Amino acid sequence: MVVAALISIGTSTVKTPGSGVVDFFHGFQVALMMTVMFNLVQFVYWRCNASRRGSCWQRHSPTFYTLISAILTNVQPMWILVIGSWKLCCAPCATFNIPDADCTTPTGKTFPPNTPKVMRPCDIDGNVFWDSSYCDGSKLSTFPSKGSGWAVQILCTWGGFIFMFIGILQATQLHRKMGKQWRAIRAGRR
Repeated sequence: MVVAALISIGTSTVKTPGSGVVDFFHGFQVALMMTVMFNLVQFVYWRCNASRRGSCWQRHSPTFYTLISAILTNVQPMWILVIGSWKLCCAPCATFNIPDADCTTPTGKTFPPNTPKVMRPCDIDGNVFWDSSYCDGSKLSTFPSKGSGWAVQILCTWGGFIFMFIGILQATQLHRKMGKQWRAIRAGRR
């Protein structure tokens, strides 16, 4: 997960718009995050299956928490991959060097054209994560510039890591092991 997070830093340090490097790193980050997170779900499943008893919830609640974590932590990278792959960043036509005479959209805004002079009309400002000032590719940000992007980052990514922490603690019983060790250390000092 740390490697996948570092890859997102790799995408923000590339200063060559349109080079394909940013798109590669976005795809690689999604692949790496999905691999790591869903392998973690498998680990927790087999760990709970071997060591816990009771109803389905008693036995596999850590698995469910870790599965929720895997889904939530992959929302933002997947969404950014989709935005980057289809160039879904709405801005005024001038942002893409399209003269006003050639701008045929009713709002005066477009997604980057796939082919010259073929407009893809839109009526938003930027996309979920970034405002329209990021659409031309000259600004590559690590952090969202819009409130909706921050909401996705906090609720999905950070919330996912909280679910992961809870699931792993429950699956490994690490909190109980640490408490037992702490009590043994404290008892030895008396």
